[in-house]
Amino acid sequence: MNRILALTPPGALAPVLLVSLLALGTGIGLLGASAWLIASAALEPPLYTLAIGITAVRACGIGRAVFRYLERLLSHRVAFRSLTRIRIALYDFAAGLLPLREGPARQGDFLQDLLKGSDALRDFFVRALLPPVSISIATGLVTYFLAQAIGAAALLLPGFLLGRLALPMLFHTSIDEEQRERAAAYRSLLLDRSTGREELMAAGADPALSGLDLPAKALLAADMANARRDTRLDALGTLLDAALLVLLLLFLSFPVLRGEMTGITLAVWFLLLQSLLIEWNTLPEALRQMKTSLAASRRLLRDGWDIKREKRAPQAAFSFPEKDVPLLAAEHISFSYEEGAPILQDVSFQLHRREHTAILGASGAGKTTLAQLLLRVWPPEEGSLTLRGVPYEDIPKGAFHTEIAALPQGSVLFASSIRENFKRYRPGISEMDMLHTLDAAQLTELVEAMAAGIDTPIGPNGAFLSGGQRNRLLTAIALAGSEEILLLDEPTAGLDRETADRLMSAVLAEADRRQKTLLLITHEEEYAARLPRQLRLSSRLSPPRNL
Repeated sequence: MNRILALTPPGALAPVLLVSLLALGTGIGLLGASAWLIASAALEPPLYTLAIGITAVRACGIGRAVFRYLERLLSHRVAFRSLTRIRIALYDFAAGLLPLREGPARQGDFLQDLLKGSDALRDFFVRALLPPVSISIATGLVTYFLAQAIGAAALLLPGFLLGRLALPMLFHTSIDEEQRERAAAYRSLLLDRSTGREELMAAGADPALSGLDLPAKALLAADMANARRDTRLDALGTLLDAALLVLLLLFLSFPVLRGEMTGITLAVWFLLLQSLLIEWNTLPEALRQMKTSLAASRRLLRDGWDIKREKRAPQAAFSFPEKDVPLLAAEHISFSYEEGAPILQDVSFQLHRREHTAILGASGAGKTTLAQLLLRVWPPEEGSLTLRGVPYEDIPKGAFHTEIAALPQGSVLFASSIRENFKRYRPGISEMDMLHTLDAAQLTELVEAMAAGIDTPIGPNGAFLSGGQRNRLLTAIALAGSEEILLLDEPTAGLDRETADRLMSAVLAEADRRQKTLLLITHEEEYAARLPRQLRLSSRLSPPRNL
């Protein structure tokens, strides 16, 4: 709770709470003034005696509308300011974790928690915090004045309020966690089916679709059970409110019978209490939202990062030391996605300036995993990586990304055009440099065949390009930078032999011309032999041989 409240300054909540109380007070006052006016008018007094009641009704009606508007304006302003801070911090936090080793399903659960959790934290202020606080304060004030009429019996009001607050909390949060797990399992099945949709279309999708029926029905049944539970709780709360109103009216009738209170005052108290109890009906939903927000905070608000910041702290200036050391070095690094299933074991190598190196190995040997470690996607479990003599963990992200250029297979391409992709990945690049690197990537003929050249849309994630064309475009974008290390992941995949030969010759020539150091991931012995050094990864279960 304290971590959520820390998302916004206390001074920002005070005006919201004030106008919320005023809105609630004028709403209750409107019914009380109306009751006084109607009950007094039944006695046929002179019209001028009703002027006060008429004025009070109008004032409360106008005040209620104004304060309700201000309540929504101020509360939503606080909520969305907090949402900005929450999302900036959460997305920065997620950027440091993604991709997750556990794979797409766990990653989907994480992103789902991230999106829904940030919205739940936003709603905490508007839907979870304000109603219980303002209603509790208003109930306390009503109790104080009610005690003047019926004494200690007025304590029934706060006593029942505590019961109303406790009622939604009687059910353990494991119910919500179980529903979350069911939803995660269903999303995992949907992801599995959508990933293999081409195969399902060829083999017949009916069995796969029928496999979704059972978890979908279980998810729907659980939702319905939760809805029925909430409905029963709300109905029980309404019955308790009715019983409380009857009890309080019974105690109020005694002063009337003793002549200590008029019937008009009794009518006023009746509508005042009824108006307050109507506001109590908002408590169950507010408390459910509070439970959701607290659960989101437990999942998302972790130690080690500051969610209160509004601006990213500027990074200190960083420069690599000038000394004669390897450009890139790996010392006894090991890595596994799952315990007991090592992908890389005790890998060591050094990469020197202008000494092009190929990473070779059969499928599954860990070539792409090694590339992801070199790009700092994940840290190695054992061993160390250094860039220009500086350990990876000591290099700021901004400085790191100015040294290594890489767009591995599967990198995102934007739908608008080739030009837009260059502009996104290489801000400030000239059209001449674009065309030059496209020519090196053997894409000149493709560009000339396009209706609008490099301004032709290429579809979502390059959908209008073939697999080989897509890889060559990623290669061209990687070539276009000023980074000293150029890491290419299977750039010849999907190409015929003649095009692949021309591509490799052009990439090597361009790397030499720009004085880059090429690190090539490939399974093609012929292309690896063109590079002066090779790092061969033999298998997952035995250490690689360092050449």
